[in-house]
Amino acid sequence: LTEKIFLSLEDRQCAREFLQALQQPILAIHPGSGSPEKNWPLENWIALFSQSGGPLGKDEWGQSRRLPSIVVISGEADNAETEALERHWKNREVHFAKNLPLPQLAAVLERSIFIGHDSGISHLAAAAGANCVLLFGPTNPNVWAPRNNNVRVL
Repeated sequence: LTEKIFLSLEDRQCAREFLQALQQPILAIHPGSGSPEKNWPLENWIALFSQSGGPLGKDEWGQSRRLPSIVVISGEADNAETEALERHWKNREVHFAKNLPLPQLAAVLERSIFIGHDSGISHLAAAAGANCVLLFGPTNPNVWAPRNNNVRVL
């Protein structure tokens, strides 16, 4: 993908409507990649957002803090991961963005902080301008990671 994409006003309006009821900031996660060996285990996603000191809890001093709204991004290749997270998080305030058209998804990602794997969606998030944390495993980030300044690879 290109380093920067330009979104239409219509796509940005769709994103505003999709996100309007959510508390800022928006944390978008993409637990899939189309290749299971590149994915962080689902148990890790669940643990990350279940710990008391994690993104959905209290700070290290036990004080409540403003929590981000979580949006799980998924497409057809991610159905198994998404369904498992939906079952686990059914009583939580977690939102799911399933099978959005890519231009509208890019507009949602533009307004989000993004965590994902080595995937096309991660490249889309980087090109849309989201601040990205990308979890690389067996693939080489020097070859496959987006080169944007808004990307950090772990």
